[in-house]
Formats: sequence, C-alpha cells, structure tokens
Amino acid sequence: MPKPLVPAPTAFKAPIVIPRGHDHYWSVIRELDKAGEWTSGEVVALSNAHRASVHDFVGRLVRGGIARQVGGGRVPHYRLVKSPAATPRLRRDGTQAPPSAQQQLWTAIRHLGHFAYAELILAASTDELAVEEITTRTYIKRLVAAGYLMAVVPGGPKKPAVWKLRPGMNTGPKAPQVLRAHVVFDPNRGAVMGEAAAEEVSA
Repeated sequence: MPKPLVPAPTAFKAPIVIPRGHDHYWSVIRELDKAGEWTSGEVVALSNAHRASVHDFVGRLVRGGIARQVGGGRVPHYRLVKSPAATPRLRRDGTQAPPSAQQQLWTAIRHLGHFAYAELILAASTDELAVEEITTRTYIKRLVAAGYLMAVVPGGPKKPAVWKLRPGMNTGPKAPQVLRAHVVFDPNRGAVMGEAAAEEVSA
C-alpha cells in the first residue's frame, strides 16, 4: 500500500519585532509626565520591552537626578525633575555616559564627505571612547546593506574602499542602530531600513 504523501515544509516570513530602547522609553516617559505621576509598569505597557530593561532605565534617571520618586504606595510613582528633548545617556550609577560607538561613527559619517575606514575611525574616536576597527567595519557593512552608503572607490588589494552617504540618506543626528536581529533601525524615521523580516522554514 503506498505511503501517504507528506507535505513539504513551507517557508513563511516571521516579522521581526523591533526592541524599544532608551530613546523610546524616554519619549513615553515625557508624554506620561505631562499628565502627572507615572509608573514603570505604564512605560512597559507602552513599550515592546522587558520589564527589567525599563526598571533599569528608570533607576538610572532617578540616580542621575532626572526623575524622582513620589508618594509612598506599594507601587513606586515618579515625576521628572528635568525633561530635555534628547534622551539622557546615563550609566547605572546615574553618571553621564559618553555617546555610543555607533553614534560617534554616524556623527563622523555625516560630517565627512568621503571617507575610508582609517579616516572614519580617526574622526569618530575621542579621549573617552576609541572606536575599534571591527566595530567600524561591521557598522559600515550594515549601513551599506540598509542603503545608507555607496562606494565612491571600490576596495581591492592594498586599496581601501572609500564611502559616502547616498543622496537623501543623511536622515538626522540620531545614529541608525544595528540591532541583534541584524537589521538597521533609524530612530530619525522610526523605521527599519533594509530587510525587516526573517525567513523561516516551518517544521
């Protein structure tokens, strides 16, 4: 008796859920604070994030003097002491943190007309944070894949590539973020640039 045919596995696309970071938490907190007191739970409810990540960020704000706890109930409530438009970059102890390597690279890219790897590393590095070559190469690779950069001079043996921003891709001061899902999220546009879905095969 012939065996029944088993359907072949079919491919389906699973949309990538973009994790919300400090920029998003901060925008949510500023909006909530306009109406009065707020809780970490309310920020979590309005974010695609783990509760621990939001609690960590709120703790940094409190220790940094940006927010303060109010009231004495079982659930802590908060109000902002300061409300700058830019997201505070704070260490866990509340002290000011330097810009990220991606932010420093993006700022340098926006100011340089054309650049090779070595030139970009030099322009992006500061006394507080020296940007590493592997970080630079990875960031450039992701920006190229996402359509931000084009090669002015193709690289080759003993010939470094030279890059520049494509027309219209100087999207703003906030650095496009390379996420763990290997996609690029542009906080200036609030959108994923390049491929935004993962190809999976059903079992």
